[in-house]
Amino acid sequence: MLQFLIWISLLLPAQNNIEINQLHDFISADQFGNLYVVNKSELTTFNSNGEKLAVFSNSMLGSICHIDVSNPLRILVFYKDFNQLLFLDRNLAEIGGAVDLFEFSDNETELVCTAANGGFWIYNSTNNQAVHISDHGEIVNKSILLNSFFPNNEPIEILEYNNDLYLLYPEMGILILDRNGQFKKKNLLSGIKNFQFSKNRLLYTTEAGMYSFQALAQKDQLIYDLKGSQIIIRNNKLYLSNKKSISIKTLTL
Repeated sequence: MLQFLIWISLLLPAQNNIEINQLHDFISADQFGNLYVVNKSELTTFNSNGEKLAVFSNSMLGSICHIDVSNPLRILVFYKDFNQLLFLDRNLAEIGGAVDLFEFSDNETELVCTAANGGFWIYNSTNNQAVHISDHGEIVNKSILLNSFFPNNEPIEILEYNNDLYLLYPEMGILILDRNGQFKKKNLLSGIKNFQFSKNRLLYTTEAGMYSFQALAQKDQLIYDLKGSQIIIRNNKLYLSNKKSISIKTLTL
C-alpha cells in the first residue's frame, strides 16, 4: 500500500506539491509534519504547507551535525565539532544552556539521540558503549560493550524508538538494544545509508532506493526508487530533498 501511495503522489500535478527553495545540508520531520531544515549553523522550521515557522542559529558552536525531533517540544541539536548539545522548544527557543558532553566522557561524542523517557543517549567508539544521560545530567544506564556484534565496524547513526535503541552499521546492518542498553537482536542489512520509522514500519535507504523491512520475507519491499535525494515519510507526507530545495508531497489515493 505504501509503495502504491508514493507512486500515486509522484503522478500528481505539480501544483499539488509544495516546493521550498532553500540550500541545506540535511532535513528532518516530526510526527506532526513539521519540517526541519539545517544549513550549517542555522535551523529553520516549516509546517507541512511550506510556511516558515521559526529560525535558530548559534554560530559560536559551529555547524549543526545532527538533530533529533522525535520530541518536538524538546528538540536535540548536536554540535559535534565542539562536543556540545542544545535543546530547543517548539519555537526554537533555547531550553537551558549548552550541554558539554565532556562531562560524561573524556572522549569526543560521535552519536547522540533523544531518550524517550527523558534525557539523551551518547556514543563514542573509544568507550564502545551507548550511555543514557538523564535530564539532570546523571548517568542512567550504560550499554554492554558493542564491538563484538559487528567487529571492525562503527555505527553512524543512533535512534531510540518504541523503547528500543537502534544503531546503524552501514556495511552490516542494524543493532537493536533494549532501553537498558542490553542486546536484543540484529537486522543484517548491508549498504544502508540511513533509516527511519513510519507508522511502526522500519524504512531504510540504500543506493538503490528506499525499502520497507519485511521481517519474515526473503526480500524487502522497494517502495521508492531513490536517486541522490534524502527522503522522509511522516504519516501521509513525503519529503524529498536535493540539497537545493525540498518537495513536500501528500500521499493520497
